[in-house]
Amino acid sequence: MAKRKSSLALIAAGIGGAAVAGYGLSIGRDLWKSTKKNQMQLFAILALIGAITLPTLGARELVKGHDRGVAGTVFKTIIGSIVLTGIGFVLAVMCLSLITRNDNDPDAGFGAAIFLASCSTAVFSLIGFLWGVIQRPSRVKTISTAKANEQFLASIGFRETGGDDVTHYDASGQALRFLEGHGNRLVFMAVGRRGKRAFIDLAPDGKMVAYSGVV
Repeated sequence: MAKRKSSLALIAAGIGGAAVAGYGLSIGRDLWKSTKKNQMQLFAILALIGAITLPTLGARELVKGHDRGVAGTVFKTIIGSIVLTGIGFVLAVMCLSLITRNDNDPDAGFGAAIFLASCSTAVFSLIGFLWGVIQRPSRVKTISTAKANEQFLASIGFRETGGDDVTHYDASGQALRFLEGHGNRLVFMAVGRRGKRAFIDLAPDGKMVAYSGVV
């Protein structure tokens, strides 16, 4: 059974400097209504986006650094990256086939699409590879910090509950609720002890260095 990772360890590692960025995509009702009437155009646009983004993401995932075991590395990192790149290549061929189509010589048109798709996939994979290489140092550092924090929490007998009212117990059995994190400490409320707090001090890189107990 895989060991459950502590969210507290990751929070502290993130506070130490490595930020995790995300993005979202939303589609309005009116836009959806208009694209429903133009499904072929929508499919072509999505295929083009996939031909660009999938090889980029596949190459990035391959090198950016992960905290995974052997199975995760093989299936998610290596095979997953290859699959993403392969799907991107297929989508590129589909898109470019519309441009290189030659009714007089179908084989030549398809061959040109294959060649151009190979070139575009290689270019976007290179972009993703460089992106991942740039991200790797900070990600590897964050992963290392999180692992050190896991060991620290285990050494002081800190237990995570997964709940909301009581998020942790310290070695003495004191119930705690995680409140907030700052650049130099994590703050907890001592449940059942009004006005009392507990703190985990952090080094500049986010590593946990000391537990104050309830004060």
